Amino acid sequence: MRALRASRIAIDAETLRLRLQARRLAVRLVLAVVALAFLACTLAFAHVAIFYWLRLDYGWQVHTAAALLAVGDLVVAGVLAMVALRLGPGAAEREARLVRQQAWRAIIETTVFPMLVVRVLRLLRRR
Repeated sequence: MRALRASRIAIDAETLRLRLQARRLAVRLVLAVVALAFLACTLAFAHVAIFYWLRLDYGWQVHTAAALLAVGDLVVAGVLAMVALRLGPGAAEREARLVRQQAWRAIIETTVFPMLVVRVLRLLRRR
């Protein structure tokens, strides 16, 4: 009876922890979206500022300044894409995957035999 009560308390505590963690994650997600919106606006204004700086201070033509900004954006996008492609799973992630696979193997090994015994016993009872 004590074990049942203790397990119920543990389940309730875990449920509360997960609910609070989900709430915190939702708040962080909303704040991140707002921050990204401000960042996008900042980048747009920076592009406009650079465009006018090139046009007014250096006398560049409209299409030349626009082309330079486009090429700069493509270079930045290419560098970020290369970094993203080279980013693979780290050592901790690989080790966690191995631990998970070993745990699943252990679960399967410990449950396969009892399940077979239960099925054989059911078949024997039916006869």
